[in-house]
Amino acid sequence: MKRKSARQIEAIEADLLLLLLRERYGYDFSGYGRASLIRRLRQVVETCQAGSLVELLPALLRDEQVAQKAINMLSVPVSEFFRDPPVWKCLREQVMPELDSFPRINVWQVGCGYGQESYSLAILLHECGLAYKARMITTDINADLLQVARHGCWPADQFAQWRANYFAAGGSACFDDYFVCNGHDGNMTMAIRAESLQAMEFVEHNLVTDDAFLETQLLICRNVLIYFGAALQARALDIFARSLQRGGFLVLGSTESILNREDTWAPLQAGLRIFRKTMARAK
Repeated sequence: MKRKSARQIEAIEADLLLLLLRERYGYDFSGYGRASLIRRLRQVVETCQAGSLVELLPALLRDEQVAQKAINMLSVPVSEFFRDPPVWKCLREQVMPELDSFPRINVWQVGCGYGQESYSLAILLHECGLAYKARMITTDINADLLQVARHGCWPADQFAQWRANYFAAGGSACFDDYFVCNGHDGNMTMAIRAESLQAMEFVEHNLVTDDAFLETQLLICRNVLIYFGAALQARALDIFARSLQRGGFLVLGSTESILNREDTWAPLQAGLRIFRKTMARAK
């Protein structure tokens, strides 16, 4: 019998854990970079005070709170202001004028990350003159991330990139005016001037277990579905279809797509993953 190295055994245990999360809870992390994934799995083992990945399996299988903690730690929030500027430019130039035709606008942003995308939306609505009739709801499964997003304060080291994104996305105001700079040297932070923007609601919501809860005209869910298996993706898209008013807009992440749902979604900018709910009723 050929002996396995400790690294090979860990790789087998990681595959078993990923299989469990996919088959038991519907979350698929198999597309992650392997080295980064193993590091995060080791952090899960340490946080859960298990001796190894295989020792963690029974708790993951039977205890949903342990599983949710692991899923939160494996779901890496990637967020910055106006990330993917062409998407935001299309929202500004094509989607916002269409939204102006609705008497009221509900915006649902799924997966808040650290909040930069949420406040990018708030800035966009403000600059397009729609904030006065818009209600913004930002949701996430992770209460800790919601708290960070609600606080609206981040390290300043990426601020130059955020500013560049803003102007590439069609912004023409002084981006810096939306922030207050705190600290000094290597400890500088940028805090959003929330008083200049419309109020935002931060709510815990899990696409795996929770259902639609409001009618919305703009729904943004970028880089959340990539963690879902096919069944969960279909469930989420059904929730989105039932949430969006006919004529409303859905924005997905750059690697996400809608398959076999032409009866419900019409691409506005397919390359940018921006879709409009068709005027025909969803089946």
